[in-house]
Amino acid sequence: MSNNQSIPDAAWKSQAGFIWSLIGSAVGFANILSFSAQVYKNGGGAFLIPYGMALFILGIPLLILEGIIGYSMKSPLVTAYGNVWGRFGKTLGWLAVIACLSIGGFYVVLTGYSVAYTYFSAVNAIPHDSKGFFVDLFLKTTSDITDFGQLSIPVFVSTIVVAAIAWFVLARNVKDGIERVCSIFMPMLAIIMTIFAIIVSILPGGIDGWFYYLKPDFAKLSDPSLWRDVFGQLFFSLSLGLGIIVGYSRHTGKTINIPKAMMYVALGDFAVSFISGAAIFGCLAHISHMQSIPFDSILSTDSTFEIGFIVFPQIFTFFGPIVGPVIGVIFFFCLFIAGITGVFSIIESIAGNIEIEFQLSRKKAVSLTTLAMTGLASLFCMGNASHLIDALVPMVMGTNMLIGALALIVVFQYASIEVKTHPVWTKGNRLHIHTFFLKIVAPVLLIAILSGNLFQEFQSFDIQKSVRWTWFILALCVSGVLTRYSRKDKSLAKD
Repeated sequence: MSNNQSIPDAAWKSQAGFIWSLIGSAVGFANILSFSAQVYKNGGGAFLIPYGMALFILGIPLLILEGIIGYSMKSPLVTAYGNVWGRFGKTLGWLAVIACLSIGGFYVVLTGYSVAYTYFSAVNAIPHDSKGFFVDLFLKTTSDITDFGQLSIPVFVSTIVVAAIAWFVLARNVKDGIERVCSIFMPMLAIIMTIFAIIVSILPGGIDGWFYYLKPDFAKLSDPSLWRDVFGQLFFSLSLGLGIIVGYSRHTGKTINIPKAMMYVALGDFAVSFISGAAIFGCLAHISHMQSIPFDSILSTDSTFEIGFIVFPQIFTFFGPIVGPVIGVIFFFCLFIAGITGVFSIIESIAGNIEIEFQLSRKKAVSLTTLAMTGLASLFCMGNASHLIDALVPMVMGTNMLIGALALIVVFQYASIEVKTHPVWTKGNRLHIHTFFLKIVAPVLLIAILSGNLFQEFQSFDIQKSVRWTWFILALCVSGVLTRYSRKDKSLAKD
């Protein structure tokens, strides 16, 4: 059964706008900070090779699947699952929605960091001790997860600013809100990062960054941790298995070419990651040249927090008192663009399910979602926020996303007649290559990665692991309750 909930006024205005919006959804902190860190620690080009393979084998097929679900069924994820697997399917869908809400809770806070640091850079307020400033004054970080500490007023205010911007954009329909903003912001991000990469390349020693960036250390390819990092980065970057792409694709019209659009999204997401990596490696090479520091000893961490808000403010001081703040403003504004467009997609995904399942207006659904997310975000403005995020990420952006991706493949490639018989999956009388990867290769890879994660997870047990498994149990319970009280379709009457 197809629930055609779309109305013409809610559709994307153009395929280009749809693609820019999807790229905005995919591009985030993972592209600008995490990608560069993973390349740095995993042998340069040795990381880029398997990442390209994973993008082709797993990333693009899963993007196409989510796109076809939204395009064919014109429904958000919960409704689409319910049409195929009844109440059990809806519970799977709500689990993905709860994960989105949890991710959004800290993602809106992280985006707030970039707002605050854009201001700090502009007024040259970041001291030489960037770590003490970030950890003690800005975050007010406590010693462990059990000590909540104080509410950070700068973090909280920045979070409210981000939430208000998101509500203002999303309360409108997709073509007047998300599409219009992303069609401006995403090309702007690409242009700024490209100019940034060119400028740092012509600084003394900056061109050496390309050598460090692209030269592969082939010995790293035999390291299992590299492959774990590759697939983790891929899922983190593209937000696979959460139904975000489904939420955007339900607004598509007949003129949208889903496989072509998803190919552009994958390439666009990788392009932003690649260009950002070139810019960051150029910065590191310049510091290595000017300070006579070995390149491979500049970064001692792959933490997104430390790289973005401790290491890079230190790096910008090497550019002098005039150029340094300018580069800092550009860098943190780019982080803001990447973050806010990701916040758009998270809220859109959640609100779309609430709108359809509880028969609310778009504005009410967006308002409820934004309020819930901001309320949850307040927990991540406390002193133990970084510990709490570290505890939750392996679940909400790791194990849960793998489960979600497996469920999408099983339900919509094997059980849904409407999706699995779509002509996009065949080429003549044979399966298309992306269909083969999706139906045969992807499940094997996902099961292997999930099994490895779970094996590693239960090698020992500590308070952080208890936090994330408590979250999983609560998320399942809440998903069951939401299923009970959400809309009853005719297709579910027999359940």
